[in-house]
Amino acid sequence: MKRSHQIFPGILSLAALAAGFCIWSAFGNEVNLCVTSGCALFQDTSIAGISLWWAGGVTFAALAAAALMGAAQLGMVLAGFALLGDIALLLLMSVTAPCVSCLIVACFFAMIYCGFRQVAHRTRSGLPNDKPGRSLLLIIWGLLFIVNVGTALRTQADVWAITENGTEATVRMFFSPSCPSCQEGIALLSGRVDVAFYPLAESEIDIYKTARMLRLMDNGASVAEALAKAQDVAAPSAMAATAPDMLLLRLRMLRNKAHVFMAGSQTVPFFEYHGLPTMLKKSASQQAGHAVAPTAPASSATGSADLPLDPQVAGQCAGVTPCQ
Repeated sequence: MKRSHQIFPGILSLAALAAGFCIWSAFGNEVNLCVTSGCALFQDTSIAGISLWWAGGVTFAALAAAALMGAAQLGMVLAGFALLGDIALLLLMSVTAPCVSCLIVACFFAMIYCGFRQVAHRTRSGLPNDKPGRSLLLIIWGLLFIVNVGTALRTQADVWAITENGTEATVRMFFSPSCPSCQEGIALLSGRVDVAFYPLAESEIDIYKTARMLRLMDNGASVAEALAKAQDVAAPSAMAATAPDMLLLRLRMLRNKAHVFMAGSQTVPFFEYHGLPTMLKKSASQQAGHAVAPTAPASSATGSADLPLDPQVAGQCAGVTPCQ
């Protein structure tokens, strides 16, 4: 029996695969394809009570039906509206957090739209090898897609700790080896608080000091000891300064500095807390104890291992700005 219409197998396969992926994601698949925070952010997002994944699955099913019926013009219009909605989602992700699974779906929308657009154009022109012109919709989509891919790659460039407790420490301290306030903070914190230290370079000499710290720590020195001994380091030769390990160190310290800048700060030391710091809880308990028993003797400054709860800034450095 002769078919009365044409089927677009390529577009049909893409739409069916994309619909299956959306339905699979809607049920909460156990395979973690996403490595960015945007996946958790958009996993349960819904519009008018309808999950984005189910909406995507229905849309791809409709596109598959259009491909099965050979309705190129209808498929192009439907895919165009879907791509327009995806542009809105890409714009939202660009100012929040990218979702890798959403980017996969975005690729399906773009490929299906391109397929329908090409078939519809050839049908109108009657030339089998004729190609359509540029699409403003695809250009906007492409720019936003590149922005989101770049953001996703950047988020995977994690910060680098000079100590080995970077993954489990509840406190992060970003410091410059030349900053006196950072040196004082490391001397107070090293070995006494669950803190990981992240070096960054405020000047060229900071890179050489950090390299010296790494060598000293490999020989058993603590962070505070290594930092103190690295202050008089001399600049290496041009060949040593461009060695692969030094270039990698520069990249790591640049990532740390970018992290601080992205957090809205341009000064060091810079602290990040994961959870409620113990020192705050202990300080609150001590204040409550003093309120009940005001005559209780205060602990000496040298005998207490707890940090004081003081909102004032004792000192900071920012590039060429003198330390305060």
